[in-house]
Amino acid sequence: QLRTPPARGTGRAMLSLRLRLPNGPSTVQVGEDATFAALRAAIAAVAASPAEALTLSSGFPPAPLVLNDSDPIRGTLRNMDTVVVAVGASSGQAVAPAGKAKPKPKSAKKAAAASSGAAAVRTLSDIDSPAPPSAGKRRAPPASSGRGGGGGGKKRAAAALQLSSEDGIGSSLLDAVSGRGGDDPAAAFLKAASQSALAHHVAEVTATERYHAALGGHFEIEVLESRRLDGEPTEAVATYKVGRKTKREPFGLLALPELRGVVLAVLEQLQTDQSSASVELLKPFKMAHVSPRVFWNMVHHHGGDVAAGPRAPP
Repeated sequence: QLRTPPARGTGRAMLSLRLRLPNGPSTVQVGEDATFAALRAAIAAVAASPAEALTLSSGFPPAPLVLNDSDPIRGTLRNMDTVVVAVGASSGQAVAPAGKAKPKPKSAKKAAAASSGAAAVRTLSDIDSPAPPSAGKRRAPPASSGRGGGGGGKKRAAAALQLSSEDGIGSSLLDAVSGRGGDDPAAAFLKAASQSALAHHVAEVTATERYHAALGGHFEIEVLESRRLDGEPTEAVATYKVGRKTKREPFGLLALPELRGVVLAVLEQLQTDQSSASVELLKPFKMAHVSPRVFWNMVHHHGGDVAAGPRAPP
């Protein structure tokens, strides 16, 4: 990956661009005022190919970039945009002839429609961030007063989550699971979401294993020696097999009156809110997922018949 630092002393803004190369994703940084020729040269260094052999496309669906070598890329590309790079024997890049202006839309209506289509794409950061500046205009940086007060210095703008296209989502998800996301907020968001989904899936699989072990009678419950002041045991361990592996799950014991009190509390909640959520909690599989402690106590007091607990009289 090629990262071009800003020139010392100039303080110019940089654009970070995602690259979809034939051999995998990468990134490149160029100055906000860089020309199309400078962009092609920077990408050529990353792709290890001559600049004239590159065809650059952007947008969704990707369309070839039509620019003069001396044209600035500002207004055509924005920070964290995706650039699709094709490498061939000859460029095939539709470059506008030197000395001629870029082609303009055939009508003002088409230009307005294209602008509104681009503006319709919303990212997660748009909720808290102001609207981006219009193409071709640079936002003036906030003036620093230089006076005291503890708040001096510029605040770093929050990076946008670019999830506006299938290509962008796929690239961010690949970076998230491979650990190459770095400071990319989109990769961090997708990584957190995938971790949460994985944890939920593992919890459901474990609940299914508990449920099948109880139904099949393939379990043992060992009551430990710890006792309360009234002599009742307080701890137990459930042991059950999953394939060739044996799982052990310690849980706190509930006396039978306490267990019945839990069931009655759920039933009272059902009568109050008239929703099906409380009934779902009393189903054996949901109980094994939501509260393993109540599930194993049902198994312990009713000999594996977990459905007998809710049916038992108070």
